[in-house]
Amino acid sequence: MIITQNYASVTLEKTEQNVQGNMGLSWTFQSMKHFGLEKIINNKFPKKKSNSEIPAWNKIMSASLMLIAGGDRVEDIEKLRADNSLINSLGWKSMISPDTLLNFTAEKRTAARLRQSIEEQVVLAMQRDKTDEYTYDNDATYADSEKDCATYSYKERKQVSGLLGFIPELCGLCITSDFRPGNISPATGILNQLRKAAKWAKKAGKKIARFRSDSAAHNQKIWKYCEKEGIKYFISLDQNKVIKESVKGIAEFHWQKLEGTDKEWAEFSYMPIVTKKNKGVMVRALALRWRKANPDLFDNYHYHVIGTNDWDIAPFEWLEFHNGRMGSEKYNSELKSGLNGKYTPSNDFNICRGYFMLTVLAYNVLQIMKLFYLDKEAESWTVKRIRYWFIETVGKFVISGRKVKCKLINCCDLTWKLFVSCQRRLILNW
Repeated sequence: MIITQNYASVTLEKTEQNVQGNMGLSWTFQSMKHFGLEKIINNKFPKKKSNSEIPAWNKIMSASLMLIAGGDRVEDIEKLRADNSLINSLGWKSMISPDTLLNFTAEKRTAARLRQSIEEQVVLAMQRDKTDEYTYDNDATYADSEKDCATYSYKERKQVSGLLGFIPELCGLCITSDFRPGNISPATGILNQLRKAAKWAKKAGKKIARFRSDSAAHNQKIWKYCEKEGIKYFISLDQNKVIKESVKGIAEFHWQKLEGTDKEWAEFSYMPIVTKKNKGVMVRALALRWRKANPDLFDNYHYHVIGTNDWDIAPFEWLEFHNGRMGSEKYNSELKSGLNGKYTPSNDFNICRGYFMLTVLAYNVLQIMKLFYLDKEAESWTVKRIRYWFIETVGKFVISGRKVKCKLINCCDLTWKLFVSCQRRLILNW
């Protein structure tokens, strides 16, 4: 049956019927309460003396739900503010305004407390996960910005930067995070974040056993720390003078064909320059080379060198495992594009940093949903796909007698399966 063929003659009306266009948000909110995130946030954000003050939990989850629903700007929270059915399902009287959110991110300790909440999120996830040893991937990401708080990076553009650390075994949960101006070196802070990651893993009774990074982690202090803590590192080496001379000194007969590619590989040991203050660390190095499209007079090859302190792993396993580091690029992309983490809402650096930390926390909320609440096949899904199949489900809550029914409207089998899985997990106690 065709309802109408002429939309110009249709009468528009507003209604406040108890129907939600984002039913998945209600279930995500309840899942985070079940997981223990409310307790974490309440511990990190002391309650204000005024009874009229909106709790930090409400502010943080309002922002998180807005980002998860696809909001690109602070003002997009207005759409959720108008959804009375959603607000009622959360047990709130109202949702915060954009101005309240900006004022919250501008507070002096908000960003630091959010970062601590993020770290506690991952500690709790580690405790509830069955894996004992984890890989830690660290990477710096940059975003263009015309705000006053942005500075010119090595890419010669006005940018802001985030230094992030991920746990791939936990669906890419972000365990360490920092927000900086674009002119901060990507190498700054890596050792500090690695120490933090190891500390939080120990707190959960687990261990960071492997560390992967790009050439920003080409640093003897990092290597010595890994040796001390028993962490196997896999790091792209900076092509400095010593590395270049070592690679060019490899005899031609040592280069072997990398099966299935146009690349060749060879292995050698690399010792950084030794000084009185620095005794140096011996590094096992794997060099890759492939021919240039336009050879020059000096060299016919491009080179890539990877370093490790694992002297037992086979070269191809070593290369394959190091290439898995590219997963951090995917996580960065999810955070920056899927949740618009590249957005800077103000010229004030503190506001931008607080908002970025909210984005990281919202990103972790989705990873926790994939890990502990949704069906296993959702573990590899992107933010966009979770929105499509779960978050943006239309439904309504109906009170019948003493029972509450959640009716999903015109949902497919896969969406139904996700909600059933979520409910089963909510019934279970940790």
